[in-house]
Amino acid sequence: MLRPYEMNSVLITGPKKLQEKVIKELHKLKILHIVEHSKNELADIGSPLETANKLSEIIVKVRALISALNVKKVDVKFEVKRGIFEIESTTKKLNEEVSLLLEQLKRTEDIISKAEATKQELNILKDIDVPLEAFTSYNSLTYFTGYLDKENNLNNLKEELSKTTHKFLLFNSIVNKRSFIVLFVDIKEKEYTSNILRKMSFSSVNFTNISDLKGNAEINLKRVEGKRVRIESLKGNIEKQIMVVGNEFKGFLLAAEEILSQELEKAEAPLKFAATSSSFLIKGWIPSENLDYAITRLNKAAQNKIFIHNEDAKETDKVPVKLKNPAYAKPFEFFINLYSIPTHKEFDPTFLMFLMFPIFFGFMLGDFGYGIVSFALFYFLKKKIPKGAALFNILLISSVSSIFFGLMYGEIFGLEEIGHFQIPHLLSRTHEIFTLLYIAIGIGIFHVNLGLVLGFINELRAHGLSKAIYEKGSWFVLQFGVVLLALSSMGIIQLPSLVGYVFLLISIIMLFKGEGVRGIIELPSIFTNVLSYSRLMAIGLSSVSLAGVINEMSLGFFEKGGFSILAGILILLIGHLLNIVLGLFGSFLHSLRLHYVEFFGKFFHGGAEKYRPFGAKQ
Repeated sequence: MLRPYEMNSVLITGPKKLQEKVIKELHKLKILHIVEHSKNELADIGSPLETANKLSEIIVKVRALISALNVKKVDVKFEVKRGIFEIESTTKKLNEEVSLLLEQLKRTEDIISKAEATKQELNILKDIDVPLEAFTSYNSLTYFTGYLDKENNLNNLKEELSKTTHKFLLFNSIVNKRSFIVLFVDIKEKEYTSNILRKMSFSSVNFTNISDLKGNAEINLKRVEGKRVRIESLKGNIEKQIMVVGNEFKGFLLAAEEILSQELEKAEAPLKFAATSSSFLIKGWIPSENLDYAITRLNKAAQNKIFIHNEDAKETDKVPVKLKNPAYAKPFEFFINLYSIPTHKEFDPTFLMFLMFPIFFGFMLGDFGYGIVSFALFYFLKKKIPKGAALFNILLISSVSSIFFGLMYGEIFGLEEIGHFQIPHLLSRTHEIFTLLYIAIGIGIFHVNLGLVLGFINELRAHGLSKAIYEKGSWFVLQFGVVLLALSSMGIIQLPSLVGYVFLLISIIMLFKGEGVRGIIELPSIFTNVLSYSRLMAIGLSSVSLAGVINEMSLGFFEKGGFSILAGILILLIGHLLNIVLGLFGSFLHSLRLHYVEFFGKFFHGGAEKYRPFGAKQ
């Protein structure tokens, strides 16, 4: 429970002709963590099975169909009766059908897109009394279309043009509160006209979608809109057909992808093996408790024609780690995966987090009402977001802890009494602040020293008794010296202060020998670590104080009566909702910090690779 599963290193070797049988059996067993081979002088990297290319092609098509048909990955039961042959043939037919539908859909989307662009151009021209066929190329004329920044520029434009020529036609309308013009002039005046327009901050508009239209813009606008509506309807029908196909083949596609993924994993497995021209070699790790069973199954599958060697994990081995925790503590592996995986020779802190995290959380957010609300919220979110089940299970357990501490504090939404009825309690947060502080510091002393004990055991196992005493035992001697000094200064025990200082000096010497200068620099850390646990009291006190302020404010409105009662209710709802949110975040983050920083730092290094057995879903 406090240690990961023990692992055995395994080497499997045999003739190439048995490689596929061994791979299939390992895939069924789902217990071998394969260590990838790197090419060296003794052995090359293996080659994938012959089926790998074909499987890759099919799975690419299946995944493309899943994406095109917008198939959601949900649990569906579908049996592929004829295996890969059925998948290949069905995928081919389905791919042809879907490709045709997608091509039709793209054509309709292109038509709709062009219709929208044409509508935008026609909307600009609908108030201009010029036939659309006029917007073409001429030998003797040229035209300009676009916006003038200021309305008075229109008259200015006419005046400027009249100075050189009377051979021009000017049309205008107001589009989006801007003056839009169409200007036809003699082609000889093109450059002169361009200069005039440039001075008047003219913004040119090019019409690219109306070249094949005739008649005025307004009539064409109705035609284009009618066409767009018809094509939209056609597009909707095609989309429905795609949806029908997706619903019909959803089970097949998801089952096919799963089967192909498994088969491709088997086919590409040799890429992780060592290989010669006639043999293969697989290196990996198997949990010790499954070793005998795995060897028996593999020998049976290969008819005892392979060689399997195994040995216990060595101190220097990079062992993949499989955490070993009871079902009720497993959700807290979420925090370990988030931080770092412990090495095979370290303690796994998951179970200790299961014990302590909810206590810290409840100590801070200890309110019966807040606990009930948070429990209901996390239960709802767990149903809505199944992928976050592990985190929500942690928060549900923590909410139960909040309810328990709420009963112990006698608090419901910050109230310690309802009417004239005093809610029974063992400890009052608002009246026994120093008691709470002493309890929080006591928890800190216990938690930090528990980490030191675990660190001592880790060092004892890894480097022997001497290293463990100097590196971890020195901290206990330091604390003992401080306790002696404190007790003698308070007159609780009759002992010279020198004794306490001697223990302090001894601890410093031990620490220097165990950790060098770094140990001396970190000397004050144990006291700051312990004092960090005072946040258990501080966060909880801030939460109950804010709840009290909210209750007092709302009570003032209730006493006024009338519409003020509604304001009082809003203050209660919004205030307590905000306080719950702040309390949840504060309690969660600070509980996590006390573990990651103050506790883990005493014994935990991590950095191991997670156990990922071949054939198992990751």
